[in-house]
Amino acid sequence: MVIAMQPTDGGTASANPSWVAADMGAMIHQCDAELAEHDTRLDRLTSGVAALEAEMETVHSKRRQVVATREQALRVQETLLAAAQAGAALRSGQHGGRGKFKVVPDPDEREGADSSSDGAADPTETTINPLAGGAGHTAEASAASDASKLGPRGTRALQIINSEPDQRWTGKLLAVRLEGQEAEVDGKAHNRARTLMDDLAKKQLVLKKYSDDGRRCYFVTAAAAEAA
Repeated sequence: MVIAMQPTDGGTASANPSWVAADMGAMIHQCDAELAEHDTRLDRLTSGVAALEAEMETVHSKRRQVVATREQALRVQETLLAAAQAGAALRSGQHGGRGKFKVVPDPDEREGADSSSDGAADPTETTINPLAGGAGHTAEASAASDASKLGPRGTRALQIINSEPDQRWTGKLLAVRLEGQEAEVDGKAHNRARTLMDDLAKKQLVLKKYSDDGRRCYFVTAAAAEAA
């Protein structure tokens, strides 16, 4: 408690140096107390912020690791799928090829022919197609060949679509699957996904359909379209 000193010379309080000095001392003491209180609070807040920043950095680091692992897994998956499709296309092309067979004469007949002529005739090559009526197989081989030419993004899109054959795929739905949840409100991502599915439809890997009113389009797997 500060007791204000009364002036002794009959002057005003503000003109008394002793009173002013005592009053300023009290004010300084009050300011020191408030500063100490503020410093304590700032120290507590600073410690909390530092701990929060450290925790945020830990979470960010773990998230970056998960993102890197996910991207690597996608690349491995796309590589394996592309290799499997290329193998299927190669096998289809082999089955759709033409076989060549040589007609070899009987040894006894050949001896008779040798005795009546200067040399034996060359064996006749006959080319046959082992798959009669193979138009459907040719179309399948063509589709498999187109699938083997897809890039990583196209391969990934085809895999996603084929994984849910009953789904009606739109640009928005595929964009979210390809690029993450943030693509749900990204119109450019929707357009990219729709263009990708249009390209798959041209290769007859998916089928493009329209709603009953003809105003909206969607895509389904070729297998689902055949089943319908």
